[in-house]
Amino acid sequence: MLEYCEFRELNEDVLRECGGFLCKDRDITEFFTREYADYAYQLLGKSYCFVEQDKHRIVGAFTVANSSIRADLLPSSRRNRLNRNIPNEKRRPQYPAVLVGQLAVSDGYMGQHIGDEILDAIKSWFIEPLNKTGCRYIVVDALNNPKIFDFYQRNGFKFLFSTEEEEWTFLHGRRTAEEQSAMQPMHTRLMYFDLILLRTQ
Repeated sequence: MLEYCEFRELNEDVLRECGGFLCKDRDITEFFTREYADYAYQLLGKSYCFVEQDKHRIVGAFTVANSSIRADLLPSSRRNRLNRNIPNEKRRPQYPAVLVGQLAVSDGYMGQHIGDEILDAIKSWFIEPLNKTGCRYIVVDALNNPKIFDFYQRNGFKFLFSTEEEEWTFLHGRRTAEEQSAMQPMHTRLMYFDLILLRTQ
């Protein structure tokens, strides 16, 4: 589908030409119709979209921002997994990454694997020779939902932490016994894709 689309930076002109952006998630719709601009103005990330050329409609949109994976702070089992494909002399306390902060497919295009195509486009973008920065990993903060996890796993992403408890401890420190008993599922889970895999295929 994306081969029939034009890749564009999201802005007011694009939204006007395309009649706006609408997806099933109200918060994401709000982000891609209003909040994206302030996010870009504050230099926190940039939003892009794919526009179907025939109909001048936004097929899908995403936001990317600079990030990193702090390998030195990960549990040893997870650090070893990250370092496995990196030569010893190139190992570092942290590795460059790009964060996909938002990703959505427009309402009229659901069920056509466009999300998969968008992830493929992002992956290709960061390994092409004209890319202006080094980037080893793609990171997502995936909504804690089995369907969302399946989507990212189908696209080669892995959990950065093996359990929610391990991730919580990394992000917030150890829980007290009282916090442990009242534990709620995390809202999101960190997942990553190692771009070197595309160089070795």
